[in-house]
Amino acid sequence: MTEMRVNQILPPGTLFKPQPEVGNAAPSGGEVPFGKMIKDVVGEAMDAEQDASVAIQDFAAGKVNDVHDVMLAATKANMAVQLLVQVRNGLLEAYQELSRIQV
Repeated sequence: MTEMRVNQILPPGTLFKPQPEVGNAAPSGGEVPFGKMIKDVVGEAMDAEQDASVAIQDFAAGKVNDVHDVMLAATKANMAVQLLVQVRNGLLEAYQELSRIQV
């Protein structure tokens, strides 16, 4: 049995790496706007969920025989949603902290 590492399947830093849009110049220093980064994370999570749904439907229909690929797609979607929830929790916590500050 060969050993397979996660970074062989998905290189580090590629799952939620912001993709530059054609025609939109990034602000000075190559920084990505915060709103665009959040949209990219949500989009990645939605794409992963859709890919997992298609993989499960294909497996149920008998089009795919490899359970491993189906489980990878489902796990990737699950991790993407968990990351999204944690980002949301962090943003809510930061907002609540800011709202407690007395001016």
